[in-house]
Amino acid sequence: MRRYTPFWVRRALRTPYLFALDSLDLVLGKRDGLVPPRYLNYADSGGFAKVGKEFLGYYKERCNLQPQGRVLDMGCGIGRMAVPLTGYLTSGSYEGFDIVPSGVRWCQKNVTRRFPRFKFQIADIYNKQYNPRGRYKPGEYRFPFSDAEFDLVILISVFTHMLPSDMDHYLSEISRVLKPGGKCLITFFLTDEESRRRVAAGTAAVPFDHKLDGCWTSDPVTPETAVGYDPADVLPVFQKHSLQPESPHFGAWSGRSPYLSYQDIIIATKTGLAKQ
Repeated sequence: MRRYTPFWVRRALRTPYLFALDSLDLVLGKRDGLVPPRYLNYADSGGFAKVGKEFLGYYKERCNLQPQGRVLDMGCGIGRMAVPLTGYLTSGSYEGFDIVPSGVRWCQKNVTRRFPRFKFQIADIYNKQYNPRGRYKPGEYRFPFSDAEFDLVILISVFTHMLPSDMDHYLSEISRVLKPGGKCLITFFLTDEESRRRVAAGTAAVPFDHKLDGCWTSDPVTPETAVGYDPADVLPVFQKHSLQPESPHFGAWSGRSPYLSYQDIIIATKTGLAKQ
């Protein structure tokens, strides 16, 4: 079976090479001020601008985001979702937070300075893989925003590194900060029956071969490396928090076709008062 290499191994192997390329770009005057240096790209490859443009289309066409909308990006990383939104939210605004300080600081320096309505902050939340010294447990963290504040909440590759009880709490907070009728777009690794067959056949990119309570993982020592959920388990959690999910949009990670994006996507609408 194809094995999944943890991100810190991939990053350690490629950082010196990418740093050299970034330095060459700087000397040759090829650096784009709204594209982060390659060595900061701790997410998987796929093209910073290409992926951002892809998801902007989903926000507009599938989530009905308007130029005056207010967006919360949980796990904002290096601004992959923020940068394309700078050209669309002409009178709207954006808030992003992440547990990895380097990406947040780059966004503050390079995005917020040019677009003051785009703000970024560090969330010192514990994650065994990404922030093992985090101050707050994810299941206890209250988003630093008011009730019913946002039109759209987005989480790109966040629940793919989060265990069930913490995901449940985050969904309650997402419901709290969403306006009635607002939407959330969240990516997952959905381990339905077909995905599990493909994992067993060795055709999936992530080998979810370890079953935990309520989820699957590729790494029993550090489960947050990659977490998969059965749709039958995760969709009722949305509904529990007054988030009405659409049918999942399956992705390419498992080797299935057709697919929408790389990871699976669930879009849900805030329907009323959440059950806190």
